Amino acid sequence: MKKMMLSTLFLSAFMMLSCSNQEPISQQDVTSQDALAAMATKKMVTQNYDYLNGIELYYSGAEAEIKRLKLEKTKLVAELENGNKKVLERIETIQVQIEKLVRFNAYLISKKPVLGPGGPLPPPQPCFDSKESNCNPKRKLSSKTFIVLGKELSVSNVIIKNMKNQLVDAKFQHVEDPLNQNALQLTSDFKGEGTMYTTLKTDVVGEITIPTPVVGL
Repeated sequence: MKKMMLSTLFLSAFMMLSCSNQEPISQQDVTSQDALAAMATKKMVTQNYDYLNGIELYYSGAEAEIKRLKLEKTKLVAELENGNKKVLERIETIQVQIEKLVRFNAYLISKKPVLGPGGPLPPPQPCFDSKESNCNPKRKLSSKTFIVLGKELSVSNVIIKNMKNQLVDAKFQHVEDPLNQNALQLTSDFKGEGTMYTTLKTDVVGEITIPTPVVGL
């Protein structure tokens, strides 16, 4: 009986000593745990959305438009050489448009990179002289798509036309994405293929409208 009592007393003393050696949870530890939980939640939220880099999006659209205009100019120059002087004014207009788009793309390249869930989104690269993936300007859009503008791009208007060149009832609104950046989000249903026309305001070329082929999901 005495042995049992001694064993019980020894065990109790050991338990008290062990508990006294444990460090209390500090407020800093609780704060760190809350921060980690918040980061994990934010990561889950951002992964539920599709991020389009506005800088790259408009750059690719402008490059595609430059290519289209150059092809048109080449055909018109051939007509001019064959004696059709009526095309001269159109050739001059095209050249002005091309120069404006080139200056606009130089402006875009100078902007700070916007962020995606994994960090800064890739900057635009020169197109059509190589087989870079971003040389295809067509983009997919849904209500979960954010066109990230960052702090420096200013968009004044966005419309979408279908393949018959008819205006589509597609509405965009300026929002703040889960990473606290300025962005555009499609707020109405849009299905099928069409062209998105985005009008931007810049200090370099004034207002400019960039066409982008899109597919509504």
